[in-house]
Amino acid sequence: MLSTFKAPTQINTLYFVAVTLLLIGSCTQQTINMALVEDNADFDAANGIIDSETPPHTDLAAQYKRSFAYYTFRVRLPSTLATIADSLANKDELLPTYGADAASDIDQTAAAVLELRSNILKNGPLEPFNDTEADVATWNAFLDKLDKDKRTYFSACWLYAECYMYRKLWSIFSLSRLAGFDYFRKQKQTAAQLSLDAMVAVANATRRSERNLSTFQQLLKLNLWGNRCDLSITSGKQVKPMGDAFDQVAELDSNLLVDGTQAIWQSLVSADGNGTVEIVFDNAGYELYTDLILAEYIIDKGLAQKVRFNAKAIPWFISDVRADDFHWILKFLSGQASPVLSELGKKLKRFVDEGKFELAPLEHFWTSPYEFYRMAEVQPALHERLSQAQLIIFKGDLNYRKLLGDYSWHDTESFVTCLRGFQPSNLCTLRTIKADLVCGLPAGISEQLFAKNKEWMLTGEYGLIQFASK
Repeated sequence: MLSTFKAPTQINTLYFVAVTLLLIGSCTQQTINMALVEDNADFDAANGIIDSETPPHTDLAAQYKRSFAYYTFRVRLPSTLATIADSLANKDELLPTYGADAASDIDQTAAAVLELRSNILKNGPLEPFNDTEADVATWNAFLDKLDKDKRTYFSACWLYAECYMYRKLWSIFSLSRLAGFDYFRKQKQTAAQLSLDAMVAVANATRRSERNLSTFQQLLKLNLWGNRCDLSITSGKQVKPMGDAFDQVAELDSNLLVDGTQAIWQSLVSADGNGTVEIVFDNAGYELYTDLILAEYIIDKGLAQKVRFNAKAIPWFISDVRADDFHWILKFLSGQASPVLSELGKKLKRFVDEGKFELAPLEHFWTSPYEFYRMAEVQPALHERLSQAQLIIFKGDLNYRKLLGDYSWHDTESFVTCLRGFQPSNLCTLRTIKADLVCGLPAGISEQLFAKNKEWMLTGEYGLIQFASK
């Protein structure tokens, strides 16, 4: 099992599970109350807003007033954009890089961000892009094929409209003097810095471990619950891992609604250890750190010869990992005063140098609006690469939404059914539930949770580890 410094052998497992739960115990449960959205009958009437939840087997969309999508476009995304515009007011951090004469351009960029915010609140159209980024033709072709009555923020499928907003934000910056600037970088790095105590505890607990199902399951749970603190859910507000999580150890298994760990483990140990595991990143900060801890175990225990990481091409959903974030955290760990973190950072960097860790080439499909079942058609080279993997691990809520499509599946429909044919190889998803779609639950579970809290699907309190074999 996993060991700790000076910890009695008999409590090692409990210690590790406690460390696993640092994020559960300290990242406060998301308190989302959609009833607090200011009522605007005129807006609802003018934009065809339907005062209901999303009907079964229908695309999720903000046109349904009792949906999380509606709350997202009325509250969460406007808040995110206001925060970005406010951050540009501090020009002292930008002028040394972009020049003293960039002040006017910074002001214009902030104004454009606020205009985007206004367009969302007015249910504006999803207009074609006019920048020169590599993916502009793909995006414009997608937009052109949308139904004419599904081309506004509240009428379009939630997934399409939210991805569009983040791509539109990148377009605003790419057409300015601030082209290439990651406006979420500071938040992502702060999230990592706030997690140092948790990182040290996890590193201490994982330096000596065994190659068995029990240890692997603990590491998957660590990685799953690391997804709990998602800056996109809090509109960028920071949360800090802290506190003693021993009293919450018992909550872990009851909060994990589906656990496919045994099948995932079998997909790895049944192979010869010479394959590749693909990890499709979600969040930077503490979650990225737990990704690396899991990947370290996969390499150290001979479960694969290589772990390949898939990052986002542009700043995405506030906290998603880009290539720069991957390189930054390795340097960050290596530079820590804590010996265990410093040595870990250097070890992981050696893995990169030796080809055991690999950052996949820049891939715009991950920041496209497309669901994954359309990958073979839209980006066949990526689909072919993934098909060569021994296992693909999809991290987090947005990847889950793209696996299922933003579609109101019944909560008991099978994971394989909801993938709609997307099974390039063995794949799994590690997801804390932060949006109102889910599948593969045992009968009756959803009803029990709704009886406790009608917004249980939005809190990040519950998790899934789901698996589909090739």
